[in-house]
Amino acid sequence: MSSGHSAWIAAVESYLAECMNDGSPARASELAARLNITPVQLVREFRGSVGSNISVFLKARQVELAKLLLERTNLNTETIAFRAGFGTVRTFYRAFRRSTGMTPAAYRAEKNVAGRS
Repeated sequence: MSSGHSAWIAAVESYLAECMNDGSPARASELAARLNITPVQLVREFRGSVGSNISVFLKARQVELAKLLLERTNLNTETIAFRAGFGTVRTFYRAFRRSTGMTPAAYRAEKNVAGRS
């Protein structure tokens, strides 16, 4: 893989799209395997190129995908958790709350009210 910032972002986005399509959890180790590098190489090269920890970056992207699904669909939170690439609903709730400070249901309610004002 090239060491360019945009190439890494594109690889992560492509991988997350695949996870969303097949409902599989997103894992840095799986991404490394797909890129034919070791997890250690992925962590080192991603941090050097993008300036962020790959696991933190993946989780942040997953939460952003979940936020879009909460805002734009009527899917239940379990479905959204898996579509955003989280392995379990519990992991989704924990990551979402850490990122936003609220539950997915509260986020959806806030956005729906704000969208109607």
